Amino acid sequence: MRSTRYADEIASADEGGARIERLRIRATGADEIRFSWWKDGRFQARPLDLPEDDLLRLLRKAIDERVFSTVFVENLRRMLDAGASTVIPEHSMVALSHDLTLKDGRKLPVGARGAVVFVHGDGEAYEVEFVDPFHAVARVPAPSLSRVSAA
Repeated sequence: MRSTRYADEIASADEGGARIERLRIRATGADEIRFSWWKDGRFQARPLDLPEDDLLRLLRKAIDERVFSTVFVENLRRMLDAGASTVIPEHSMVALSHDLTLKDGRKLPVGARGAVVFVHGDGEAYEVEFVDPFHAVARVPAPSLSRVSAA
């Protein structure tokens, strides 16, 4: 992997010079994703422009090469799944797909079930009333919920 004064390359996926890279930024220590264009092994100071089919191929390769973190890929999958589904109606039973920390510091665990009591906007978030492991009403982003049967 490459290293420069700016960053260290952690992982990358390349398709004919179109590249997605995971970089560790030296100044901050943070990991960042860069979409870039390379020609003859040299970075090009121009945006990456691709037809959608080529971009999908590059994204697939970046996922396979583990350029993106597992958490990012899971969140992307949830976001895409949520976008493909309809709004969860009020009174529907739902379950948390990951732990949720409430404003008061208590934590609801993965799988905690509750009932939708209010839909925010077009379903981007929901007010959910939980009763187990304790009573709480919380605003939950749509990608953090899945609909479950009432039984």
